[in-house]
Amino acid sequence: MKTLTLFVIGVWIGMALSAQDQGPIPKISQQMAEYFSYYPIEKVYITTDKSHYKPGETIWFRAFVTTGNNMPAPKESNELFVKLYDNKGVTVLTEVFKIENGCTPGDLSLPKDLAKGNYSLAAYTLVHNSPEDISLTLLQINPEYSDHWIAEVQPKDSISTPGQKNELFVALNDISGDIQKNTPLRYQFMNGTEVIEKGKVKTDDKGKATLPFTMPAKTNGEPFIFELSDNKEEWKQEVFLSSTLDPLVIKFFPEGGSLITGTPSKIGFTAFNNWGIPVDVEGSVFDQDEKPVSLAKTFTKGLGLFTVANAGKQKYKLVLSEINGQNQSFELPEPNPDGLALSVVKNDTEFISANLIFADKQKHPIALLVTQGSNIYWAADMEINGMGRIKIPAENIPHGINQLSVFSNEGQILAQRIFFADKKQELKVAVLPAQSKLKAGENMKVKIRLTDESGLPLSGNMSISVSDKSRNDAAKSRIDEYLLIGAGLETPFSVISEAMKGKVNTALMDVYLIANRINNFDWVKIKQFKAENAAVSNAGTNVISGIITDKNGNKMNKAKVSLVNNKNMQLHTTTSNADGRFNFPNLNTGSTDDFSAKATDPEGKRELKVTFNKNLDDHISDFVANNARKFSFLKNEKFTSENYFNNNPDLFVKEPKPNKPNTVAYENQRKMLSTATSLLDVIKSIRPYRITNNQIVFAGSENSINFQGGALIVLDGQQLGTDVSVINSISPNDVDHIFVSTNAMEIQRYTGLNSVGLIEIFTKKAQLPESVPQTETKVNKYDGLFRIPNDFQVVEARQKNKISTTLLWIPNQKVNETGQFEFTVTAGKVISDFVIEVQGISGNGRPGSGKAEFSVVK
Repeated sequence: MKTLTLFVIGVWIGMALSAQDQGPIPKISQQMAEYFSYYPIEKVYITTDKSHYKPGETIWFRAFVTTGNNMPAPKESNELFVKLYDNKGVTVLTEVFKIENGCTPGDLSLPKDLAKGNYSLAAYTLVHNSPEDISLTLLQINPEYSDHWIAEVQPKDSISTPGQKNELFVALNDISGDIQKNTPLRYQFMNGTEVIEKGKVKTDDKGKATLPFTMPAKTNGEPFIFELSDNKEEWKQEVFLSSTLDPLVIKFFPEGGSLITGTPSKIGFTAFNNWGIPVDVEGSVFDQDEKPVSLAKTFTKGLGLFTVANAGKQKYKLVLSEINGQNQSFELPEPNPDGLALSVVKNDTEFISANLIFADKQKHPIALLVTQGSNIYWAADMEINGMGRIKIPAENIPHGINQLSVFSNEGQILAQRIFFADKKQELKVAVLPAQSKLKAGENMKVKIRLTDESGLPLSGNMSISVSDKSRNDAAKSRIDEYLLIGAGLETPFSVISEAMKGKVNTALMDVYLIANRINNFDWVKIKQFKAENAAVSNAGTNVISGIITDKNGNKMNKAKVSLVNNKNMQLHTTTSNADGRFNFPNLNTGSTDDFSAKATDPEGKRELKVTFNKNLDDHISDFVANNARKFSFLKNEKFTSENYFNNNPDLFVKEPKPNKPNTVAYENQRKMLSTATSLLDVIKSIRPYRITNNQIVFAGSENSINFQGGALIVLDGQQLGTDVSVINSISPNDVDHIFVSTNAMEIQRYTGLNSVGLIEIFTKKAQLPESVPQTETKVNKYDGLFRIPNDFQVVEARQKNKISTTLLWIPNQKVNETGQFEFTVTAGKVISDFVIEVQGISGNGRPGSGKAEFSVVK
């Protein structure tokens, strides 16, 4: 390794930069290179044309895929998996797009009757092996019916206290803001699913109502929810209520990684409730003799810092004193009597200065590394005689998040600290519309200028969206914030993004980075890495795999395993090994929910039990569901402005009356299912049938003498084929309701190849809507595995029955070395303010974004 200049101030002896070959750096460097050759770091940033959609619209997006040090992903990484999940983590849409030069455009057509709710757009590559590493974009999908109600809710006391009375103030309007006066409502105050209070109320002449409630003395650990509904329960709205009983999760991050005895230590901490919502807390740190040693308080919601002046060989705890988490206690990490304290004391354009203090105050040879992603940018060997200060030349350090790591002479990690190197390197994006106002059908030129921090032009590759401002979240992350700071860190950037106000606040950034770790970057794992184990481990995160057992739980060798893809009915087979384990290595990134499996003994005589392992897709599903829950607690639905509503009547129609299926009443079904021993008996009670060729044929639906087909069986939206044996494996107790039809239109929601019938089975777990979403009539094109992106079609104002809140989407605009380009925007029928958003990466790897606004007027 190249010898680098090291500046050291303080008490230390015996610098050994000229003898690095005897130190641990070459071996650490080699281990790091081998580890990341199997586990490369990749980041995915997704930008969409807007944040809010209506069913039947298209989500237009652009994915930027980079390495850990923000360079375009290598050509070997060419598969981008894009999935849309609902708020329960169920996959709604999935596609694979081809990554070229570190990016790809894409689109997803939303089903026309997709249920209202919060959805998550997930994107990841085969490199990713943890849900925390994937790109996750929160979207809202809402048909925006004109008669849809919105309740504005505000508790009298923002945080409720056990045993104390509180009130909930409700103002009920429709989506246009019209008051819903003298309207009856039902309400339930719940702790999770446990109902504490319920009742009825009617709004007054101003559309307002007051709901009194008393917070219970105890909690079951679930959130407190107020559920409002109309009398028919066709409309519901849930409101999260904060309470001093809410369990909090506080994590401590001693600077450098350890609390060191005898040494002053800064300790960053994060504070969230059990559902991932950041909270303000305040309290005192006590030693084991109950003596206070420090005060602790959050600077911004979810983030704080305190100092322990001189840690002894004892345990410490933080006890909260204010209303959030009052009297809750949290143990600090135990002090390390033999460790190294690492503290960054200065970080400017010339040097990164850090103090090093050993607890034993003895002489120690050490090695230091500065890394970003999978690359080493600075390294040195030296000796510290108890304590010392190092000065690292900033010119060697790349812009963005870096990590300073200190190792013993034997290569053991002693301390590590994340820091931000601000090289003042920027991609400035100026967006210059020619006009501030347009009328429907008018055109306007928009100029874009890309420059660096000195005003010199830069080339780049940008995406451009022009969309209705009301359909965009003002707080959505920017590409530079995500790629340079937030991506890959344990503590989300959202805890400081609002306080940063788009600029780097050095002090706040430092607290944020002390209270953080880099996800899936572990020096112990890197040191213990062995290539022969890596291939199996890495492959195992994305494949369909599991274990085969008999009824007594014994693992079965050489069992025959059959796997059917519920969507395309493709069959795959394999056998289990001596440990009863099986896997399908060529079925990457499929959720186990998309497959049905059977297993028999080697002779095929005895049926065995199949248990799937959770793969990456399953873990993502769980992660999405938890994240969506947090988002639903945080969101505050608002009615639209009166002007917007009146100016755009075509955007708001009345909710159509539901077309209820012609089947046995679901409540009667549920009674039958609770006592039935066979699902086939329940289906027969709904519609008589006979079984032919192991398939269900309904009376009057016969279509062949010799090659009679059977009814298509669908479980929670997934096609299982026509073999009646799949029904035998489903317990009636797990089923919520069944929909049976021989109507051709109903069957064609799934397939045009069946004319016999449809059996839709909905389980209690799935909680799916009773109507299955219908997708637009659009034929997507494929190149083998890869979806070919569709082209955005501009909707012109003169087109009848065409209205769009996205006026323009250019996913892949290349900008030459002049740094300039221009495009034309045509105003549509929507009367609103519009946002022009440009995001991308310059030719020298700098991410950046810019915005401008204009109005479409009458």
